[in-house]
Amino acid sequence: MRLSVAMIVALACAACGPGKSTTTESEPTTTLEPTSTSTSEGATTTSTTATPTSTSPTSTSTGAPASCEAFLPDEVVAEQTTITLTNASVGPIWLGAAGCAGLPELDILDGDGQNHFFVFEPCSPLPCELLMAGDCTVGCDDCVVPAGLRLDPGASFSLLWAGADVESMEMTAECAPGPGCARECVAARERPAGTYEITVTAAQQCVGSCDCASPSPNGHCTVDGGIVLSEELKVSVPLEFPATLEIEVPIGG
Repeated sequence: MRLSVAMIVALACAACGPGKSTTTESEPTTTLEPTSTSTSEGATTTSTTATPTSTSPTSTSTGAPASCEAFLPDEVVAEQTTITLTNASVGPIWLGAAGCAGLPELDILDGDGQNHFFVFEPCSPLPCELLMAGDCTVGCDDCVVPAGLRLDPGASFSLLWAGADVESMEMTAECAPGPGCARECVAARERPAGTYEITVTAAQQCVGSCDCASPSPNGHCTVDGGIVLSEELKVSVPLEFPATLEIEVPIGG
């Protein structure tokens, strides 16, 4: 299946409106791309929570390609992986948030220490294939990235990690001759099989606007405003890609 980063970008902010805490690759149904997204409505459920979902690829960059075909996305067959973060402690925990979808900050590292968890920001580069088609208008998403996420005891938050990475490239005027089209862009790339390590850093203490403005029945929420986090709690779990389609990361306990 050819994954288009355009779909990824759409996915990443598909559920960023009021009342939604994340976007996912499988929840708000749209074809997906290698990106990070999450869902909080009707998403996966674990123990006591209906989980938000996210997908994410890695970001790399290369020099000028030998031909225009190099800007096209790879044919990717790997399935997305559901990663569920669960608060296994007796008190609430807080996670940093990233991107329009308010995804939890985490790392998914390969053996070389390269991070394969990528979240599209409000002004991320356009997909290379759009630039080649002459669609070169940059429109930044006017979203507000939340200060963090709160998970109460027993609550879970699920992310969909896409089965592909994202490569940053420099589009050439020869391949995209339109006005303003020769600029940085991104393309979906096949991710190497192997062992990856998911690392999540949570905080057990929070000062500031640490409570849920609109509490969720699922036990998690985004928190806005200034917060100061302390008492760090770091958890790492190995993941076999692409064999592992579902994995839980218990935090605390």
